[in-house]
Amino acid sequence: MTAPSPSTTPMVQGLTAFYAVGKPVRRCKIIGTIGPASSPEPVLRELLQAGINIFRLNFSHGSHEDHGAMVKSIRRLSKECGMYATILQDLQGPKIRCGKLLGGQQVLEKGSIYQLEFGEVQTDPHVIPIDYQHLVHDVHVGDTVMMDDGLLLLRIEAIENGKAMVRVEEGGLLKSRKGVNFPNSHLSVPALTEKDNKDLLFGVANHVDAIALSFVQTAKDVLQCKKILQALGADIPVIAKIEKFSAVQSIDEIAAVADGLMVARGDLGVECRVERVPGFQRKIIEAAAKVSIPVIVATQMLESMIDSPRATLAEVADVANAVLDGADCVMLSAEVAVGKHPVACVKKMASIIEEVEGWVDVKSQRYEQLDRYTPQWETHVAIARAVCEAADTLNAKAIVCLTLTGSIARLISSWRPKTPIIAISPRTDVIHRLGFMWGVYSMQNPLFYDTDVLLQDLPRLLKSLHVVQSGDIIVITAGIPINEMKSTNMIKINQIE
Repeated sequence: MTAPSPSTTPMVQGLTAFYAVGKPVRRCKIIGTIGPASSPEPVLRELLQAGINIFRLNFSHGSHEDHGAMVKSIRRLSKECGMYATILQDLQGPKIRCGKLLGGQQVLEKGSIYQLEFGEVQTDPHVIPIDYQHLVHDVHVGDTVMMDDGLLLLRIEAIENGKAMVRVEEGGLLKSRKGVNFPNSHLSVPALTEKDNKDLLFGVANHVDAIALSFVQTAKDVLQCKKILQALGADIPVIAKIEKFSAVQSIDEIAAVADGLMVARGDLGVECRVERVPGFQRKIIEAAAKVSIPVIVATQMLESMIDSPRATLAEVADVANAVLDGADCVMLSAEVAVGKHPVACVKKMASIIEEVEGWVDVKSQRYEQLDRYTPQWETHVAIARAVCEAADTLNAKAIVCLTLTGSIARLISSWRPKTPIIAISPRTDVIHRLGFMWGVYSMQNPLFYDTDVLLQDLPRLLKSLHVVQSGDIIVITAGIPINEMKSTNMIKINQIE
């Protein structure tokens, strides 16, 4: 396509990916975490232009005032850049920590015996306070205790008088308020803390696009969050963060009720042996594929770029493998939040994704998987597959979905066509939520809900926007009559005049 003049081209919000002359449309989406390094508006603008699709607000840090100002900035800047940036609210969850230690820190000697008990402040150097009230009721003799992201390893030897006696197997320096993990124990902590409930209310009031629920253990945790959202009058999607071994064991049940999954590899690596995490990653991605929900791969993807301007070969391979495994999104955390090179990180990740998507046929594996999962299709599934087959066979420029809820775009995305997907919806909330979907870019419906007018004028509209040109083929899906809000029941193939 010949590059149109920026001064004369009517760029449409949401489809800027289609204006990059000579570059394919990137399918796998990029999530970036907001922090001190990425919060200034000039940096936010650069991050959008570098390729971020989704901004993560980490509610383990920052005030509601800070997050509220950030939501407004992201919405305004994304509009100025011609994009629809999606906002992910990541709840802190029931993170267990040790209390305030005498002197702020303590060396735990290998082989030494200490006591763990519920408390906030240490008064005895042989007793380590833990801010979890039900500690002695949930753990058992022989259970493992990990502290400071797994750097310290202890084993429970006895439970007496409301205290857990532990022996240090791998010692070191423990500082106040460091995280504590119990990988072998099923804890009775609630999925949502009092802080999380307040943060949820903030998210609903500020129209975040999705909620990431931390430390999910079972499907009941996801359903509890959805019940609270329903009581607040919201239907915001809930993404289950898989960072506990108990969640991996219940992954199919969790996937069945969640709106997305996140492979939170940091805590998952602490909870389990790190050697098991790559296998768990594939298992979680496969569980998401079965029910056609998006999956995010997160943690330490370009960790060295927190300080270095270049990624390591191992990190490049890690991002590439996440794309090959079938991730809808890959996530940058500290690299963008507090790193020295946030924009360079995003550019590098986009470059890796584009390189991998350029040489591998990622759809074939997913086609085989979905054939195995759905041997007998329902009508909408058959339509989604037929759309992908038609578009790929005809080398179409785009699959165009006229959708109210976004469900057909999500389903088509799950089949991984080589053809990019344009979702057109009258609802901005649907457009923002589709930001998580592989290969889907969205625009707001500018036409009336009249079937003949919409289907007739749509090719001309896309041509006038320079999204397509004469001779291009597009495959259109819709539910007709459109003004009756029917489920998708039509496929139409158009060659642009």
